[in-house]
Amino acid sequence: MSAAPSLKNTNQVHVTEGLLPADVLQLIIDGASTHVCQRDGHSFDIEKQSSELLINSPDFFFKFPVASIFSPASVNEASEASFKALDVKFHNSSQKRNVIDQAVQALESKGLSRTLIEDVSSVADEMFTNAVYNAPFVDGKTHKNPGVSRHDFEVSMGSGLQGRLILAFDKTRLMVACQDPFGSLSLPKYLIKIKATYEHGAAATMNFGPGGAGLGSYIIFNTGCSLYAGVMPGSATLLCCILPLGMSNRKRSQISKNLHLIQL
Repeated sequence: MSAAPSLKNTNQVHVTEGLLPADVLQLIIDGASTHVCQRDGHSFDIEKQSSELLINSPDFFFKFPVASIFSPASVNEASEASFKALDVKFHNSSQKRNVIDQAVQALESKGLSRTLIEDVSSVADEMFTNAVYNAPFVDGKTHKNPGVSRHDFEVSMGSGLQGRLILAFDKTRLMVACQDPFGSLSLPKYLIKIKATYEHGAAATMNFGPGGAGLGSYIIFNTGCSLYAGVMPGSATLLCCILPLGMSNRKRSQISKNLHLIQL
């Protein structure tokens, strides 16, 4: 039985530009850095400040995920609250429709375009599904994830355990984030799955049965201009997908991507 791959945490910010998404993923898979910030990406200066903050204080990502990304120079409870449009908790698969409906209502209240709302809804759906159907079932030693079938009507996280879905906005960006209470995500495997979809196409990575799909991870990364992925082993996995505001769907799809990994 082979051991799970590990990240070489160099605590470096890799500044570049013009890299395709698969190449951004490969930089971190190879251990070249834990943060990739592209000059031609969105909000480069703030993304770089956020990277430097989370290298020095990675716990801030789990305490104040919104402020750590939107205002890294001022990370506190007041700043965190000022950006939030929604912060809803869940523990059961049967709550998904209600949680996604709340997210859509919050997005519609901002007067966003239908295509953007649909993209954010897809990301939120994938994040919720991963938190309920995948995260609780990962083997802590092998990091293999048989999961349960997404066709199962009801799956519960367990007594006292909760996930949360967050929506937040600054002047130019939207964040959709999801946290689970398990901290079972293998970041190297997660990135490898996403990269495989870029290389082999969606059809090759589709899986609607147990264990989840690389396609869902790809949707989350590909939809945004930036992805923050953090793991506190045994306690929390937190994914934050950042999307630019005020852009057409076509322009959003072409913007260079940033990627950040945080692991305690």
